Amino acid sequence: MSRCGQHAACRNAAARMRVAADHSVIIEAAMKRTKYLLFATPSLLLMCVVMLYPLCYAFWHSLFSYNLGDTPRFVGLGNYIKVFSDPDFLHSVQVSLVFSVVTVSAEFILGLSVALLLDRITLGKRLLTVLIYLPFVVTPSATGVIFKWLFMPQWGILNQFLKGLSIVPPSWFDNSFWAMVAVIVAEIWQNTPFVVIVLYSGLQSIPVECIEAAEMDGASQGRMLRSIVLPLLRPLVLVIIMMRTMDTWRLFDRIYVMTAGGPGSATETMTLYNFRISFKMLRVGEGLAVGIWTLVFLAIPIITYLRSMKSKEVEQ
Repeated sequence: MSRCGQHAACRNAAARMRVAADHSVIIEAAMKRTKYLLFATPSLLLMCVVMLYPLCYAFWHSLFSYNLGDTPRFVGLGNYIKVFSDPDFLHSVQVSLVFSVVTVSAEFILGLSVALLLDRITLGKRLLTVLIYLPFVVTPSATGVIFKWLFMPQWGILNQFLKGLSIVPPSWFDNSFWAMVAVIVAEIWQNTPFVVIVLYSGLQSIPVECIEAAEMDGASQGRMLRSIVLPLLRPLVLVIIMMRTMDTWRLFDRIYVMTAGGPGSATETMTLYNFRISFKMLRVGEGLAVGIWTLVFLAIPIITYLRSMKSKEVEQ
């Protein structure tokens, strides 16, 4: 065989070896994906049973005009149109939006401030962390009872304190504005500790070298917060905002215990409106439609947060 033929045979053999190596890598990757999928199959099946089936069941029955005790009548999207054209429903959406934006913003600002302060404390840090976290472990209904007594007009502790300062206290639960303030304060008090603990954990993971290098360059505390701390905490911040947004839109028990949606419908969120439609007026089909509308409204910020996190991963 000539030298050129030998070289050609060597090139062909090398090409076949590369193809075989590529095939083996592809097969190995496929086997890994299959193995991971098999491990995840029980969890996926459980999610389908626990989440997807009730969701599909609720959507199907929301297509029927069904008052409890009557025969269901198929109306298609009639319940969705009827609910969305109800002024009380639109008002509950507005209340939920205001409640969510104000509480999530306040919890993040307070949580970040306390986490930064906690990160600088050295004496009694463990005890202080436990004390900060205590409100979060109280049940929401118990928190509602506590704050309802706190804001009582006659013998509430807060009003007694204001009277001691010669300040005329407002009638908290008889005024639309102050009733909303009361439920917002209760929400912030209970869930800010969650934000504190998560952000404090994130601060512990920031490399000390980055902070030291910024300090050596003469960066101010505000500049380090904007340029180092917040960018590194960005994934945690997005998770916190997403979780707290979902929780505020789903909240029912604390507001129900404190105001039951009153005065009038001043603090009636979508969950309380759904409760009134479904369990007081027994309009089950419309109540299910309200639940699906709530899911749609929640999906908008969640998808936005997830896309933001994904875009950040692509940039990195």
